[in-house]
Amino acid sequence: MATHEIDIAIPPRIVLHKDVNFVIKSDGIKLGELRISKGTIDWRPANKKKVVRLSWERFDKLMQSSS
Repeated sequence: MATHEIDIAIPPRIVLHKDVNFVIKSDGIKLGELRISKGTIDWRPANKKKVVRLSWERFDKLMQSSS
């Protein structure tokens, strides 16, 4: 079974317009970065430049449709 690791970079205090960044790894290999902001949720796969950006409403629909 894979071992998952999540590194979190949280701003030192609540500041508007600052994202919370998560670096996601599986068995020590970076899968990608998750960025959470007040307007969107973004996923940047490892070794890719293109970011997948979803509004919170679209993210909600996607999560509900996968269950």
